[in-house]
Amino acid sequence: MLMFLLSWTWITPKWLHNYIQKKGHAIIIDVRTPREHRMGHIPGTDLLIPHNEIADRISEIKADPEKDTVIVYCRSGHRSTFAARILEAKGFKHVLNLRGGFRAWRAMGYEIETGDKAKEKGKRRR
Repeated sequence: MLMFLLSWTWITPKWLHNYIQKKGHAIIIDVRTPREHRMGHIPGTDLLIPHNEIADRISEIKADPEKDTVIVYCRSGHRSTFAARILEAKGFKHVLNLRGGFRAWRAMGYEIETGDKAKEKGKRRR
């Protein structure tokens, strides 16, 4: 029996925020539901592909699996872990997963966008 371990890199909200500020070239994918996305998402998000559709919609990700970086996030990190596994199984070599997901992003107080493109500051939790 042949087994191989798929791995990806966890990133923090701070790392992602800095990356976005520096105009990084990764493709950022929200793997939550359309309703969750409309309620608020990370600025710079390129695609919304729910985690349970990612395998069937892989062609929508306009990236070179060998060279380009893909960043995935969900609400807490669970669904994005599933998505990261699928992406790696499909040949993507540079997959980053936001630890703590959108909840961690908001907890840091970083800006979010809503479905109508309005911007709001996330609230800090104590």
